Amino acid sequence: MRHSKFIYALLGLVAAGLACAGGKSVTTVAAASGDVQTQSATATVQSFNSVEGTDLMSRLDSARDRARAKQSPYWSAYAFDVRTGVAVDAAIREFHGSINTMGDTSVLVGTTADGMPVETHNLAIFLLRDPANNQITRMEIYNLEKKREYSGYPVYWLGRSNNEESLNYLKALAAAAPLDQLSERAVLGIALHDDSRVAGMLKGFVTSSPNQRIRSSAVYWLGQIGGEQAFLSALVRNESEEKKLRRSAAYALGQSHDHGVMPAIQSLYDAVKDVEIRQGLISAAGNCSDEQPAFAFLLAVAKNDADVESRRSATRQLGHFNREDAVDELMKIYSSDTNIEVKRSALRALAESSNARAHSRVLEVARTDSNPELRKQAIRVLGERGEAGVDDLLKLFDSEQSPDVRKTVLQSLANTKSPRVDDKLFAVAAGNDNLELKKQAIRLLGDRAGKKSFEFLSATAQSADGNTEVQMQAVRSIGERHAEESVPILIKIAKTHPNQLVRKQAIRSLGESGDPRAVEFFREVLMK
Repeated sequence: MRHSKFIYALLGLVAAGLACAGGKSVTTVAAASGDVQTQSATATVQSFNSVEGTDLMSRLDSARDRARAKQSPYWSAYAFDVRTGVAVDAAIREFHGSINTMGDTSVLVGTTADGMPVETHNLAIFLLRDPANNQITRMEIYNLEKKREYSGYPVYWLGRSNNEESLNYLKALAAAAPLDQLSERAVLGIALHDDSRVAGMLKGFVTSSPNQRIRSSAVYWLGQIGGEQAFLSALVRNESEEKKLRRSAAYALGQSHDHGVMPAIQSLYDAVKDVEIRQGLISAAGNCSDEQPAFAFLLAVAKNDADVESRRSATRQLGHFNREDAVDELMKIYSSDTNIEVKRSALRALAESSNARAHSRVLEVARTDSNPELRKQAIRVLGERGEAGVDDLLKLFDSEQSPDVRKTVLQSLANTKSPRVDDKLFAVAAGNDNLELKKQAIRLLGDRAGKKSFEFLSATAQSADGNTEVQMQAVRSIGERHAEESVPILIKIAKTHPNQLVRKQAIRSLGESGDPRAVEFFREVLMK
C-alpha cells in the first residue's frame, strides 16, 4: 500500500495528498469539525424565497423582478444533478483524499476513514447579483445541508434545473465572464454535474478559451473525471502549448481513476525532453493507481536518470510506498548516489515511511554520517515526527560533541510542543554549556508561550552578573513576546540594568514594538 502525501497547488485549488483508485491509503485530513451546523436540505430550501417559472431563465428573470424593489444584493440559487464520488462542504471529521478549495467552496474527492466514498447530493449553484444592473458579482456552490447565513442577503430559490439548462447557462457564463474567478467557478460548477456532456465541455474550454486559468482548471477536472488519457497525453506532447498547461495535463493523468495509465506515462516520459514536464510525469506516476508499474518506473528514474532534479523527485515519490522493498531501495539510493540533494530526498522519503527499519536508518545517519549537512538533514526530519522523535533527539543531543549539530538538534526539538522539550531548553539555557547553545536555547524559549519560559527570560535578562551576550539574547527573546507582557519588563531593563549593552538592546526592542508605552518612555528620556 502507498501513503500519498503529494501536495500540488493549481489555480487556487489546493490538492493535498490526492488519491487514485485502487484502495490506496492516503493522507488523513480533518475535513470538518464535529461542531459544524447541519440541517436537512428541505429545511434550508424552506427558508428561501421560492420562485416559480417554466424554465431556468424565466425563474432567473422572476427573481430579478422580485428583488428589484428591495434594492439590495440578492442570491438566486438552483439545485442540479451532482456526479458521484465528490462532496462539497461535507461535515466529515476524517477524510482520505483531496480537498480542493475555491472561495467558499471546498470540494472533497476520496473516502471516509472507513473507506466509503464521500458524496453530497444536495448541492446548489448560488449567484450573488448587484440589484442596480443585475450583474453577477459572485458565484458559489453550496451544500444545502450546511447552515449558512448567505451574507445576510435574501435567497431566491429557483428549484432544480435540468442538466441541459444548467450546463448551457454555466458554459455561457464562463465564456462571457471577465477573466476572473467567476469564470473559474462556472467551470467548477460544470465539472460537478453528473452528465456525459461534461468532459466534452471541459475539453472545449481547454482547446478554445483565451483564459489560461479556465484552461488549467478544465484540465484539472478532466483528470478527476477520468477517461481522458488520450486527450491529456496529447496536451503533454504538444510543444506549442504553454508549459504550465502541459505540466498540469501530466499531473492530471495521475489523478485519473483509469487503470493502465502507467504505459502512457512511461511513453510520455521517454518522448518528452523538457525537464519541467517530466517532473509532472514523475508526480503523476507517484499518484496513479497502478502501484507496481508506478513503483518500477519511479525506481528506474531515481536510480538511472541523468537529471538530478528528476532523480530527486522520483526518490521522494518512492517514500509514498509503504512496502519493504521501497525502504530497501531508498537505503541503496542514499548509499550510492553521490548528489547531496538526492541523498536529502532519500532521507525525507525514509522519514515519511512508517517502517521501523526506515526510521532506524534515518537515526543512524543523524548519529554517524560523515557529512555534517546530511546529519543535520536527518535530525530535521526526525524533528518532523513530533512527539515520536523527541526521545531520539534528546539522546542524540546528550551524546553529541559537535556544538553545530547540537544546535540543529535543539532547533528540531523546538518544533514539538512537549514538557520534555521545555525542560531540555531550560536546562541548556541555564547550564554552563557552550555559549552559542545557551543563546539558541534562550531564543527558542522566547518562541514558546508560557509563564515559566517568560519568567526564565526575565530573570536571565535582569541578572546582575550574567553573561552580556546571553542577557542580550534574553532581551531580544522578550521583545518577540506579546507587548502586554514584554513592554513593561523591557522598560524596566532599559531604565535600570547595570550593563549599558543590555540597556541598549532593551531600547532597540522597545523601538521595534511600536507600543504607546514605549513611545511614552522615549518621550520621558528625550525630555530629561
